[in-house]
Amino acid sequence: MKYKIGLEIHTQLSEAGTKLFCDCDSNYRKYEPNTNVCPVCLGLPGALPVPRRNPLKLALLVSKSFNCEIPEFMVFTRKHYFYPDLPKNYQITQYEKAGGIPVCLKGILKYFDSDHLTWKSVTLRRMNIEEDPGKTEYSGGNILLSEYAYLDYNRSGVPLLEVVTEPEIPTPRDARKAVEYLLLTMEYIGAINPRLEGSFRVDANVSVEGGERVEVKNIGSTLDLEKALKYEIFRQSKIVEEGGKIKRETRHWDSIRGVTKPLRSKETEEEYLYFPDPDIPSIKTEPLLKEALSGNFMTPENFMNRITMYGVSQRIAWSLITVKPAAELFLESVRIGSDPKITARILAIDYKGLLKKSGKNIYEKSNWPNTQILKLLSTLVSNKLYTYDELKYNILPKLLENGNDMNLVLPEKVEPTNLIISVINEEKKAVEDFISGKREALDYLVGKVLKKAKGKAIDPKTIRKMIEITLTKH
Repeated sequence: MKYKIGLEIHTQLSEAGTKLFCDCDSNYRKYEPNTNVCPVCLGLPGALPVPRRNPLKLALLVSKSFNCEIPEFMVFTRKHYFYPDLPKNYQITQYEKAGGIPVCLKGILKYFDSDHLTWKSVTLRRMNIEEDPGKTEYSGGNILLSEYAYLDYNRSGVPLLEVVTEPEIPTPRDARKAVEYLLLTMEYIGAINPRLEGSFRVDANVSVEGGERVEVKNIGSTLDLEKALKYEIFRQSKIVEEGGKIKRETRHWDSIRGVTKPLRSKETEEEYLYFPDPDIPSIKTEPLLKEALSGNFMTPENFMNRITMYGVSQRIAWSLITVKPAAELFLESVRIGSDPKITARILAIDYKGLLKKSGKNIYEKSNWPNTQILKLLSTLVSNKLYTYDELKYNILPKLLENGNDMNLVLPEKVEPTNLIISVINEEKKAVEDFISGKREALDYLVGKVLKKAKGKAIDPKTIRKMIEITLTKH
């Protein structure tokens, strides 16, 4: 059954430094409840909002990254609705109607589909910057059973960039990929840390052929977005196939049960009573955009183009790009003479895998080797002083253990022939098993040789081949 998917992606500009209309900290998570506040973000009478430059510049930079039509002026509007965590009973936002003008009127969200190694795109309807409301929490985390609601206004006024797509995303998987790429781009230009709790939320609009549009609110991860869309398409399709009707409503994604639940009937735009905020004059965009573009920034697509120019495959290049410190280290290392393909393999596959296995933060640059070490390692392999497998199994783990110490002593190389002969003489049963056709016995013999090497540099592939040749002649 045919369906349509459109997204409203709410991304906090967590790296802006300030809230949107006051100097309170944009990264509110480190504060005790209701301490990162002031009269402006509490909406106290007489306190007037004054737009801060950095959030506006970051919003314009994101718009520019996706080839948006940026208007000459931006105009803030009031969106009226009542909820306890919205102290003014209206939200200051932007809108393309009712006299409002957002930071982006139309653009293209180009994203990389790593499953098929191809670039895709979806049309953006608009981007608008707005203030985030406060946060409501419930005892026990259950809105229905909680006796009290607890309000924390530390988040109130944090700059929030809302990105609205047209309903043309082809699949739930594509929706996930598009959001992941948007967040990655915003991370690269210094607007967001997408790994912070609550740094982004997605509202997904879904409709199947013959049914009304349903909105699934506040999806907090890209994996849940894909799951929620798959479920909602299935739910709506089944209702239509059985002769029922889809009603226009807002639903909530239950990530524990893996289902969507009714939340409320869907509001219409007219109910929000949009009109331009009389306290905030229109803001000229050109000076802010010029200031934003004066700094050096590169998007993930720019990085992809530069990395693949060195002969690195798209798959390995993408693995590098998804971890910004790794992508930056690659370019810095190649610039001083590291072998591109060897360096890319170290960073994108093997060292990245070791960091994950050890539980270390792969997004912390200090956990990665420095450029001089990377140049040394790639030179050792390219000059055939060590094989790549010796690097992978003997050197990289020690590098991780020693905290990337430049004084790391490279393991002594060892001639494996005597070790192999010794193991063959000691492991008669395993030798007989291999000769009789049990291939798993070869893994056992290789392991025994590596154990005898006691951490010295030795290539497991070479050992495997030498044992096979020796036993075949035997």
